[in-house]
Amino acid sequence: MTWTFPTSRISHDGAGTVVLEICHRVSDYTAVPRRRGQVFWTSSPLPDGATLLDVYCPVCTADRGLTVSGTWGGPAELTCLCGHSWTPRVPTLSPEQLLRSLVRLALEGSFLGIRYRMIKVDPVDRHPTPLQDAVHPVVIAAERELNLRQWEFTYREGSIASELLKRAGQRAYWSPEALAALVQQKRPTDEESLAWVVDNYRALETCSMSTGGRLGRFLSEAATALRPIDGMTMDDLEPGVTWSRMPPALDDARGALGAVHVVLTAGVTDDVDY
Repeated sequence: MTWTFPTSRISHDGAGTVVLEICHRVSDYTAVPRRRGQVFWTSSPLPDGATLLDVYCPVCTADRGLTVSGTWGGPAELTCLCGHSWTPRVPTLSPEQLLRSLVRLALEGSFLGIRYRMIKVDPVDRHPTPLQDAVHPVVIAAERELNLRQWEFTYREGSIASELLKRAGQRAYWSPEALAALVQQKRPTDEESLAWVVDNYRALETCSMSTGGRLGRFLSEAATALRPIDGMTMDDLEPGVTWSRMPPALDDARGALGAVHVVLTAGVTDDVDY
């Protein structure tokens, strides 16, 4: 996706911390513009004792009214009101990391809970789900065998599957109390969700190497399909709109692992008639 949004000011502290200042108009968010308080500002905090260094146009030296654009994973490009465009160089931060930082700061900046909505994203079509698509044939084949009673978990397979589900915070049997506690849990941060995804993938992969039989084959095929998870970092988590409110890549990874966990739960509980 290509991200484009106007800013009021971009600064940094010389050590990789970027400060994004954005001017919002209240009328952008309300049907009836207010007479007072037409403009408000949001900006990210600067570390204590840090020196503020503004990013400015190399042609006219303007440090206000810049527009940020770029494709996730590529370099940021700034455009000045004078019409000049350039790739900024910020100490200790590559142009690729700068774009990611600016996009996240723009999306996270808010005033009274109002998210910045003047960002233009192209294209706006449905986000792909490569991991869910990759693991889908593996899951469908296993579900079909379970449903037709061609595969029934042995005691050892049930024990292995239960351990994987327990590690993932899942349960084969949910009590009303456990479900109520689950609903009350605080939504994890993207960093926490990414750590969960990577940890549970690695557990799946490790288990596949020491498990034989039909379960071992299922775990091995699933681990192969989901191998890109092992290399995922925060830089891969391009923001986007999803039902879970997670970045699309993270939502996709959790969904793919969730499909594997559905098979494990069905095998443990013998609840395969669906």
